[in-house]
Amino acid sequence: MDVSEDLPAAIPPTDEIAELRVEVLRLRALVGPSEKSYEDLTRDALTARDAARKAEFETGLLRAQVVELENEVRRWQRDFVWFRDRVVRKVPALGRVFARVRRQ
Repeated sequence: MDVSEDLPAAIPPTDEIAELRVEVLRLRALVGPSEKSYEDLTRDALTARDAARKAEFETGLLRAQVVELENEVRRWQRDFVWFRDRVVRKVPALGRVFARVRRQ
């Protein structure tokens, strides 16, 4: 077995650089975007993250408003029951008016 037969032929440096550039272009075509595109994707991801955080914050504000409105409705219901028990049932004429309205 001769050693010279097993070794590949040496590639001149200029050809090797050209082949490497061709290989890089081929790999970029396979893999996808360039470094600039990665920067754009990173910026887009950060923008999307910020938008999601803002949406979560606004969702929290809306939930707080819903709880506040629910509490207000409960307070109105209590006030109505108080008014009905204290006023409407004590005054017979008002009781009849409300009874008629309820039937309609």
